[in-house]
Amino acid sequence: MGFAAAAAATPSQPVATPHRAPAFQAPSGRELAKSLGCGACHAGMPGGDAIRHAAPPLGSNAVPLAPAYVFRYMADPRRVRPEIAPARMPAYELDERQRLALALFSTNEIELRGVDDAFRAAQSRHRDASREEGRLLFASLACGGCHEHPEAPEHVAVGPDLSSEGQRVREEWLRTYLAAPVAIGPAGPRPGAGGQMPDFRLDAGEVEALVRFLMEQRAAELPAWTPEVLSPFSMGKAEALLRDRWSCLGCHRLGDDGGRIGPRLDGAARRLRPEYVRALIEDPSHLAPGTIMPGSLEQPDRLDLIASYLLQREAAWEGSQRVAEIDLRTAGSLRSPAASPGVGASVYRARCAPCHGEEGGGDGFNAPYLPVAPTAHRDSAVISLRPDDVLYDGIYAGGRILGKSHRMPAFGASLSDAEIRAVVAYIRVLCGCRGPAWSRDPRAAGAGRRVGKARVAGAGRRVGAPRAAGGSIGGRERATPCR
Repeated sequence: MGFAAAAAATPSQPVATPHRAPAFQAPSGRELAKSLGCGACHAGMPGGDAIRHAAPPLGSNAVPLAPAYVFRYMADPRRVRPEIAPARMPAYELDERQRLALALFSTNEIELRGVDDAFRAAQSRHRDASREEGRLLFASLACGGCHEHPEAPEHVAVGPDLSSEGQRVREEWLRTYLAAPVAIGPAGPRPGAGGQMPDFRLDAGEVEALVRFLMEQRAAELPAWTPEVLSPFSMGKAEALLRDRWSCLGCHRLGDDGGRIGPRLDGAARRLRPEYVRALIEDPSHLAPGTIMPGSLEQPDRLDLIASYLLQREAAWEGSQRVAEIDLRTAGSLRSPAASPGVGASVYRARCAPCHGEEGGGDGFNAPYLPVAPTAHRDSAVISLRPDDVLYDGIYAGGRILGKSHRMPAFGASLSDAEIRAVVAYIRVLCGCRGPAWSRDPRAAGAGRRVGKARVAGAGRRVGAPRAAGGSIGGRERATPCR
């Protein structure tokens, strides 16, 4: 936000100002959230539009900026426009290459004066850093929430909805987090798109004002729920389910084991309220619209057991280490799945690509953290041997029902029949193949399908529906829960 003051600055004459503006009357939490532009990234918060009037536009047709100034400024943003306080430019954890790419993109092609020795040295170390890389990073960091840029992708609010923050998190954790933000989701707020919560360098009074405001946000109260006090035997049983039977660690890390899609499970009791943990495990999309976390097919008593285990397990909450393998070239489609062509492609890129890869190569950013390599869906030699029914079953009920990795989650409680069928069709596009000849019947176009008669051991719904003539994909049955 201090970029505008640099219009007349040269690298030899940087704007030297303190981190803090002169003292002024502390605003309320709502006013502060509006001034900081929290609504630009978070639903349920004010300030989404107001911040654009304070933040300068970038790129062509904007106030010329010296790239070297932007390069240095992003390393340590300083408040250079006290008149817009308490608004400010937050600090991001950026390496030299990222700052270089953003500097190239934030300026314009003709504004290459004022390039100093430090900037030239960075260019020599990162010769392939480009404006295009800066454009993708600009989108990943959600810079478009505050700054307009004619070449930037359409801005998408990537942060969590904060309209129910008071019923989601513990107050003391929130206070610590706002004072010193760390990564919660290792792959970004929208998994696979990168991004990070920046540090606004809030003082103690600002932290308290925001904590009070956020803890008042309770869009809908959750039903009361009290964790069970588990015996050592039950604690061991719950951990065995998590590690050896359920799919949770395909996405979440517990100790040194697990994926890097969702937040760590260690220290959940220190961060989240008990009733939220229990409700989230059962029906995440209700509490976090847009989440890729699937709903559970398990019985309520199993959900009680796992929630109680996570809340009783002694562990510190330390945040997550960011995933370094995210490719910004594919982050755009992961940030905005709705922009992807077709329902199948949209669902696949949001829910399947983190493990199976953007193009179905089995090389998603989460693949290195799984004990079994994800299936390469573009491998026609493999996928052509699997009927559509089998692909459907795997998506609906998870990998375990097919004798594959139990860390492949079941999406049957989260995706509609039409969405699952669309994903199966998209997998056929990726592999450029059809299923085995015996599984296809041209006379049965549009007929029902059979998803098998096996029950998912321990699951809450049977996967299966009677087969009509032929074997094309059709409706599915939600059978009586089984134990």
